[in-house]
Amino acid sequence: MKTAKRLLALALAGVMALALLTGCSDSSSKAKQVEECFRSLMKQRGDYQKDETLDKKLEGIAQQFQPDWLAGGGDRLTEEARKIIEKELENYLETGRVWLWYGEVKPGQSTLAQAESMTKCNEVEIDIVSPGKILEAIAFTMTDKKSDGHRYYLALETYATIKTPQT
Repeated sequence: MKTAKRLLALALAGVMALALLTGCSDSSSKAKQVEECFRSLMKQRGDYQKDETLDKKLEGIAQQFQPDWLAGGGDRLTEEARKIIEKELENYLETGRVWLWYGEVKPGQSTLAQAESMTKCNEVEIDIVSPGKILEAIAFTMTDKKSDGHRYYLALETYATIKTPQT
């Protein structure tokens, strides 16, 4: 009887271990790990917060993102890309600067290597910096497959003021 219970416990532990390992290959959990590494690297530059509204705005940008947005060796955005980003953020950010970071999803690379390979594009300026509560935040997401057959990690870094409702 004791042996049967031990075998059953061992089998159950094996099944649980397999279930845990199966979850590691999920692309959304891998994206979450890359995001955590990226945020950790960015902490060296400042204390960026997470902002749910900015996350939603980045999702809209990610749906429209195409590899041909990138110019000048990938460190500059095309005028079309800048306009799309400005349009997505116009009802949320009042003034300031936003930077788009991107990196190609490479399943064989470690999460740290993918986070370190993210490239910062030139800023998208929203009017000029003016007094107000500054939002220093980072949003992070992963795109679906794009026209070139690749998926990308995208991040938005902001140093901007948020629009507040007028009373």
